[in-house]
Amino acid sequence: MFKRILPYIITAVIGIAITVAIICSKQIWAADGTKIVMQILSDAFFVPGVLLAGVGLIIFASNGGAFDMLGFAVLLFFNLFRKDVNKRKYKDFYEYRQAKKDKKRSMAFMLITGLIFIAIAVIFIIVYANV
Repeated sequence: MFKRILPYIITAVIGIAITVAIICSKQIWAADGTKIVMQILSDAFFVPGVLLAGVGLIIFASNGGAFDMLGFAVLLFFNLFRKDVNKRKYKDFYEYRQAKKDKKRSMAFMLITGLIFIAIAVIFIIVYANV
């Protein structure tokens, strides 16, 4: 149970750290009025939300095979610098692709945490618009 929750906790802590850094950099304590405070808070929650959700979407695309050809090309390029070029880990792209299919990464925790941060930012934007 704890192993399933741990990625969410770590991702949330990273998002909160980014949020606090943005709040401190914009000096929320020196803000004049509720409207500016809501603007700072919406910015502070939106940035980590987009970052986390974006990384989750990149992992999702990678799991789908969007970057497999690029990864194989980089692997072939670095194999050129070996002493024996014929001793490669994968003979062709098909073997590389089959090996990559077994190494899928979970990304749901990043997407969900990022979307929660974006939802909080939207709430602050709604308050900002109504103040």
